[in-house]
Amino acid sequence: MTAITHVTEQPPNEADMDADFDARTFAEAIEARLLGGPRTLSPRGLSERAGLDQDSARRLWRSMGFAITDDDEVALTDQDLAASQRVKRAIDLGIVSFDEVVSIARLTGQVFAQLADNAGAALARIALSHSETDFDGVVDLLADEILPLLEDQHRYVWRRQLAAYVARNAARYDRDGLDDAAVTVGFADISGYTSLSRHTSESGLAGLLELFESVATDAVGAHGGRVVKLIGDAVLFTTAEPTSGADVAVDLLDAWPADQPSVRAGVATGPVLRRLGDVFGPTVNVASRLTSVAEPGEIRIDEATYGVLAADRRFRVVEQAPRDVRGYEQLKSWTVRRTAD
Repeated sequence: MTAITHVTEQPPNEADMDADFDARTFAEAIEARLLGGPRTLSPRGLSERAGLDQDSARRLWRSMGFAITDDDEVALTDQDLAASQRVKRAIDLGIVSFDEVVSIARLTGQVFAQLADNAGAALARIALSHSETDFDGVVDLLADEILPLLEDQHRYVWRRQLAAYVARNAARYDRDGLDDAAVTVGFADISGYTSLSRHTSESGLAGLLELFESVATDAVGAHGGRVVKLIGDAVLFTTAEPTSGADVAVDLLDAWPADQPSVRAGVATGPVLRRLGDVFGPTVNVASRLTSVAEPGEIRIDEATYGVLAADRRFRVVEQAPRDVRGYEQLKSWTVRRTAD
């Protein structure tokens, strides 16, 4: 499937639009298509019809990132009611608890807010490019062709990611759920990015970050890992094995163009706390600290990762002097690189 590329342009301001293009009318037309119908329900009315108490309905709505300032304002649609009724049924059947629904809604809201920002800029650009010819036509194009394409891609990628999760963790399931087996956590960033950002144009920074995201994602995917999150000039990823984590870090640095600011990485192995798709705990902290002491173009690993890589002839590991870092005194580390074929 063709990927939807990252949009770096900012959505046009209404003042910059062609005089014949009515931005408000366009927004209302697209909103009606997105929401599946007119706004006919207030938050109070929706909660009553869905069988949710008002405080719970308000909490659920806000967890998705939407404010409720007036419980009696007609702002919701039949789609909102249907979604709320499905949530109520799942809770009544004992499939999920209300707190679990709120957690899922919070994560989903955060992820799709980012996707909406990205897609919104593209929609505005497309609308402007067609605004002088056929207003109704561009609304139909967006609603009937482009929006379904985006929805299909979101559903497709989500299902593939879920299948990949099951495949990665199938061997770790037992009757009690997932065990506490260690994972390998990797962290990589662009050296000197903060200083660089002060002297580089916005378009230059956008291009650099796009390149970093592409190279990092390719390296992680090539070794069966998972990108936990991309944070501007940094990536946090996990793999099931220390060797895979080291392979990701080495591939990332090897694939990074020599004419760009250097990248560095840290890799640590141990237990993690998983929550809402993210990972937390000392192992994550160590990977971050190792990255902070790594020189540009260097990979540092912790003692647990070293214990595995030292026996693997594909890697050459060299012990470095312990360093005091935030939260850890005399943190041990080793540099790693692949041996020549």
